[in-house]
Amino acid sequence: MSFSSRIVLALLLFTGPVGAQRARTENVLPDKPAPRGNFFTRPFYDKPVAGLAMIQGGAVTWDVITTRMMIDRGGYENNPIMRPFVHNSGTFAAEAAVEVWFSAFIADRMKHSRSPVLSKTWWLPQVVNISTGLSGGIYNTSMLGRCTPNCRP
Repeated sequence: MSFSSRIVLALLLFTGPVGAQRARTENVLPDKPAPRGNFFTRPFYDKPVAGLAMIQGGAVTWDVITTRMMIDRGGYENNPIMRPFVHNSGTFAAEAAVEVWFSAFIADRMKHSRSPVLSKTWWLPQVVNISTGLSGGIYNTSMLGRCTPNCRP
């Protein structure tokens, strides 16, 4: 056998069909997907949800700080649901953290929903809470600029 015929034979062997070398995959189960955090951290693995949660956290923090400053100057909370939380800074901060987490959790569930309406409007709960925090912070800041210590708004 000459050298050129050996090369042709080698090329024919390497260019042959490789279908016989495939493993049958009919009874093979797929790999288990990697876990994506636990119940509390799962919403924050999605970058858009986490980004909106950070913006909401800033807005809620601004609202909480200015509300505390208004209460220290003699003001009061208009929202009857929030009124029990405002006299203790710890419960006020905990409520704000739960609010941010809950809206991120709802947004994450909506984003991964099978319903097309929910999966397209997943951002709505977070945006509503962001606008609420911003409007509260803006209102309180404007009232702090007008109000001297121990005045009633």
